[in-house]
Amino acid sequence: MKILISGYYGFENIGDDAVLECIIAGLREKGIDDITVLSNTPTNTSFRYNVKSVYRNSFKEVFNAIKNTDILLSGGGSLIQDITSNKSLWYYLSIIFFGILLGKKVYIIGQGIGPLEHKYNRLLSRFILRRVDLITVRDEDSMIFLKGLNIEKNVILAADPVVNLAPCSEERLEEILRNEGIDKGKYIVVCTREWGNNELSRVELAKAVDDISKKYNLEVVFLPFYYNKDDAESEKVANYLKSPYKIIKSKYEPKEILGIVKNCQLLIGVRLHSLVFALVSLVPFIGISYDPKIDGFLKSINLKSFKIDKFSSDELVNYAESILDNRDNFVDNLKIHLEELRKLSDNNFNIFDKSK
Repeated sequence: MKILISGYYGFENIGDDAVLECIIAGLREKGIDDITVLSNTPTNTSFRYNVKSVYRNSFKEVFNAIKNTDILLSGGGSLIQDITSNKSLWYYLSIIFFGILLGKKVYIIGQGIGPLEHKYNRLLSRFILRRVDLITVRDEDSMIFLKGLNIEKNVILAADPVVNLAPCSEERLEEILRNEGIDKGKYIVVCTREWGNNELSRVELAKAVDDISKKYNLEVVFLPFYYNKDDAESEKVANYLKSPYKIIKSKYEPKEILGIVKNCQLLIGVRLHSLVFALVSLVPFIGISYDPKIDGFLKSINLKSFKIDKFSSDELVNYAESILDNRDNFVDNLKIHLEELRKLSDNNFNIFDKSK
C-alpha cells in the first residue's frame, strides 16, 4: 500500500514536524512503510524520516505523486482554514481535489477544521470535503464546524497525533541542558509567537513571567517552536523582562524539545503544540489563545484559555499560583485527559486496518 502525506512539512516548525513524525510512526505500526511526503525540503525530509519525498511546490512532482499513490492523506495540523491565508487553504484543497479526481482514497486525519471566514472558502471547502472518504478531527469544535457545513458522514472524533510523541533519552536531554547552560528542573518555559500588533500583550506576558519566576525561583527559558520566527518574538517579549533569561536558538528534534518541556516546572504557551507537548509531559501549563484551535484544545481537556489581546499579568500569575500550588491535582487531571486523547488518537490509524 502506497501512502502520500500532504501537510505543512519541511518548514522547520517543531509542531508540524512532530505531527509528521507521529503520523509516520502510526502508519508503520500498521505495517505501512511505502510512504511519500510532500515537503518544502524533500531531501531533508527523506533523510530525517526514511521516507520518499517530493517538492510540494512542483506541480509535476505533486501530480505524479498523487497519481502513483493508493491513499492520499491530508494531515494533521490546521490546514482547512483561511486565517493564515486564502492561498494556503486553496493549496491544500487543490491537493485533496486532485486526489479525488484521480480516483484515490482520500483521508483527512487529525486535523483542526476552520475557521473559514469567507463565504466562497466555505462553499469550496464544503464541495471538496464532502467527497473525501474519511475525516478524523482532533477536537469537538472541528466536528461542530463541519456539521455547520453539512458534513457529518464519515467524520470521526480523534485527537492530535502528537499525543503519542515520546521524549529523547535522559542522557541526550542532560547533554542539551548542559550545552544550553540550563539547570534541570529549575526553569519556566515560554513559547510565544507573533500575532498582530500585540505590544500590550508582550508587556503583560513579561510582567507575569517576571512575577512567577521570582516567586518560584525559576529561570526563564524561551523555547521557539518555529525557527527564525519565534526567536524574534521571544526577543521582543524578553526586552520587557527584569529577570535573566535564555532563548534557545539551536535546532533540536521534536523529541528533544519534548524533553526540554518535560523537565520544566511550568510552560506558558501561545503555540498550540507547545501546549500539547506540556500535556504529553504532564507539566503544568497556561495556554494563551490567538486562534480557535487553541481554544478547542484547551476546551477538550477542561482548561482555561486566555485570549492573547485580553489577558492581564495578574490573571496569569493568579492562575499559575493556583496550578503550581496544587500541582499534584493538576497533573492528575492531565493524566486522565492524556489517556483519553491517546485512545482517541487510535482513530487516526484504525482506518488503515480496513484499507489493506
